[in-house]
Amino acid sequence: MNTRYGSVILALAALLPYAAYAQEADLVLRNGAILSMDPSAPNATAVAIRGERIVAIGDDSVVERHVGAGTRQLDLQGRTVIPGLIDTHIHAIRGGQTYAFETYWYDAPSLEDALGRLERDAAARPVGDWVAVVGSWHPQQFQERRPPTLDDLDRAAPRHPAYVQYLYDYALLNTRGIEALGLDLPRPPSLAGITVERDAQGRATGKLLGGVGPFNALFARLSHTADREAGLLAFLRAMNARGLTGFIDPSAGAPDAYEPLFALRDRGQLTVRAGYRVSAMRPGGEADWFRGVMAFRPPRHDDGEIAFLGLGENLVTAMNDAVRMGPGFDPPAGARQELVQVARFAAERRIPLEIHAYTDDAASAILDAFETVGRDHDLRPLRWSIAHLNTGSRRTLERMARLGLAYTVQMGPYFEGAAIREANAATVSDISPPVRIALDLGVPVAGGTDSTRIGVAGVWQAIEYHVRGVAIGGSAERRPDMLLSREEALAMYTRQAAWLAFDETDRGQLGVGKLADLAVLDQAYLTMPADRIHTVRSVLTLLGGKPVHDTGALPAAAGAPVR
Repeated sequence: MNTRYGSVILALAALLPYAAYAQEADLVLRNGAILSMDPSAPNATAVAIRGERIVAIGDDSVVERHVGAGTRQLDLQGRTVIPGLIDTHIHAIRGGQTYAFETYWYDAPSLEDALGRLERDAAARPVGDWVAVVGSWHPQQFQERRPPTLDDLDRAAPRHPAYVQYLYDYALLNTRGIEALGLDLPRPPSLAGITVERDAQGRATGKLLGGVGPFNALFARLSHTADREAGLLAFLRAMNARGLTGFIDPSAGAPDAYEPLFALRDRGQLTVRAGYRVSAMRPGGEADWFRGVMAFRPPRHDDGEIAFLGLGENLVTAMNDAVRMGPGFDPPAGARQELVQVARFAAERRIPLEIHAYTDDAASAILDAFETVGRDHDLRPLRWSIAHLNTGSRRTLERMARLGLAYTVQMGPYFEGAAIREANAATVSDISPPVRIALDLGVPVAGGTDSTRIGVAGVWQAIEYHVRGVAIGGSAERRPDMLLSREEALAMYTRQAAWLAFDETDRGQLGVGKLADLAVLDQAYLTMPADRIHTVRSVLTLLGGKPVHDTGALPAAAGAPVR
């Protein structure tokens, strides 16, 4: 369906004075703490919804005139309501497809607990099927302060091959996993881009060393039995349960990775507004590759359910600093010039883009190219962004501000804070990521998670990190003056996120005429203990006024008791 643009009349009518045209609402939420994220009217207690849009917001008396015989009413009993969360940098399309296949350790308090989860999932699968943990955990989160050993994994999954990936740094196998991959055969198969650690006798220890591309390729091979569409649907519903109603995926990989997303849309099962970007699929000659891809495509397009939002995040392979923690990035002159060509093409066609830069020197090299293009093109309307920027300096952010670039921040330093501290001066790690500086300079900042490998999907862990600044297990901590207020952190995943998606007129805030994308929270976000923010969940999530997650909060029908 494409109801967004079919609701123009409704949206215009909603803007008429109440006395002239009081529309009967389909649903009224009242007696709540509504955080509209609209700076001109930040707080309200009630909201009225008709169709997919908000027709009134304010106090209970404002929405009362929209209550009719067909109106369902929900007494929020003081609960907090926010605009639906939008994750602006999440590998949801690829990572979501293996959601049901993976085991998750991001919230495991101990290694014993983590291994118990692996054992549970192994017990539910046929003997010989893989079990896998793929990122989003850190040894410092465990009481034992260590990763699992081969023996640990053997005990947890004695009859199943097990694969446990630590971010993109290394991966661990159990004995069954070593056997399944044939790593101790006389002529072991090659794992492209991956080094197999071996002991003094030449036998595989179970540890693999690699990088983003090689590990992604290996896991794709191990997870070939996963039901991709079912996994993606389950993932999106899990995100709805956290209040998420939208995302931007910077790179889903190979073209066929998008098909499950399109299939859910075509069957009317999509429960979020999904944006995506396209990355270069070959190293070298990227400008020509993008010209071919964009030859029959508009700069951006949004049908209300799926939006194409340009290029990202790998624009030129040799300019991608992957997951470097420290300085030393120095791409060849040819790669720098190739980025100039890609950026010039995007500027000429008015194509949005996002580019990956973990470190300050990577961002500096990127800005050299963008400044060259910026001499001839105004980049501000294009909403180009630099992602990650974990060690970004004030000078880099000042250059971004002059060009009119945005900054999309993720939660990599939550897991990598200690590594950033070890690779850089303390003055760098103490402010990582430099969101406070960016905001103070007027750089637009939108929030992402970078999940599912280096972040925790569902946004709330990322919000807590921006508010508290404490890395996992207390492994690193930001300076107090670098922290964000709760309102600032939430804005990055609502109002600012919608702006990055070119959708600020429709979502990211709660107001008359806006889409009714919202979440009713189970805890008081503004006043609850900061170290519990990661536990926030939604009791009711609406997408265009329709429930995509409901714990039983919504009245069954009009005339039902207000509760």
